[in-house]
Amino acid sequence: MNSFEEFIKNIQDYKHHALLLVCKQFENMSFPEEHFKTLVKEISGVALFQTNDVSLFDIAASHNDIFIADRTRKILRIEDLAKIKELVLYQPSEGKRRLFFIENCERMNTNSANALLKSLEEPQAKSIFILTTKNLSLVLPTISSRCQKVFIHFKEISKKSILDSISQEDFNLIKLQIDSFKNFMPNLVNSLQEKETKTVTLNEIKSVLEISEKLSKEYQANLLQDLIVLATNERLKKDPSFLVIAKSILANVTEWKNAETLNPSSQLWLNRIFLGYKLN
Repeated sequence: MNSFEEFIKNIQDYKHHALLLVCKQFENMSFPEEHFKTLVKEISGVALFQTNDVSLFDIAASHNDIFIADRTRKILRIEDLAKIKELVLYQPSEGKRRLFFIENCERMNTNSANALLKSLEEPQAKSIFILTTKNLSLVLPTISSRCQKVFIHFKEISKKSILDSISQEDFNLIKLQIDSFKNFMPNLVNSLQEKETKTVTLNEIKSVLEISEKLSKEYQANLLQDLIVLATNERLKKDPSFLVIAKSILANVTEWKNAETLNPSSQLWLNRIFLGYKLN
């Protein structure tokens, strides 16, 4: 297994038009921005310049010679990759190679993978595909068989707190919603089986809907799930009597995680959790 630095140092030795980067660290993190910048520079010859308020991936995606598949979707659809079929026909306008970057390529289903196959099977001279995965066994064989596998790891990556990825104001909104459960569901403290007798006013519903919409537009589902768990645990540490409500919230978060492929609507799940009852 190569370190990322070793991989970059020997990048000229990789002649294949499609590289599948396999790294177990992708289970807990996305591709590090500082290393992605190096990857783009060495592979396509494009220098990216980051600003404080814009993601490096967003900057790269706006470049004519770089295609980045949607990084937020749980499942990549045909339409998410459709543009590749056209772009691969053109020579790069600035860089030495046109780069197609598909992070966590195990997100492709059979249909979207099939849409990519022709481009992988008939590569253009100045195009290169970089795919990543946390686990090679999760990648469809039709995709992995057409790529050169490269097993890498990243050195000295400081693990960021999930709070670094969300504004303090938004985290406080989540904490406020979690804290309000004690007042909204007093009977739930006595028994998980006891029916919830919560009365919700129109203003409360409106507030929750607005908060849920805002958060679901700005943050990925897995980040919101982790933050709800964090806020719930914070409250539980201060208030042991919150245990039963905490179990109810965490059960809802677990159900949300399990149902993501069936119903990926973050807003619906936030409504359901924050309002304290199921929205059918």
